Amino acid sequence: MNKRDIYMTILYNSTLPSDQIQEVCAGLEEEEVPFLLQERDKAGSFIELGWEAASMSPLQVGIGIDQNGDVCVHHQKLKREEPYLQDSLPNGRKLGKNAARLIKGLPLSF
Repeated sequence: MNKRDIYMTILYNSTLPSDQIQEVCAGLEEEEVPFLLQERDKAGSFIELGWEAASMSPLQVGIGIDQNGDVCVHHQKLKREEPYLQDSLPNGRKLGKNAARLIKGLPLSF
């Protein structure tokens, strides 16, 4: 596997301006975890987006953000309706950081 093939997927609703999710990205960058940012046009809950993101991610962890600014960190091995973490965009940096820590096997930051 090429180093470029290792990343966490972030799926967000296309009605949400991408600048609003920069704090989530900053949390991942602080932990040095690469990510792939993708818009989704279809309406869906942040939990559905998170599960889809985790399913697409080579690291099996993904982040979903809906049009309301609700965010979840999901793992591919969890039940679709039970994300690992959930919160809102004002706490996006912390969620990004904890998603990265989940991948790295480090304690979560509270």
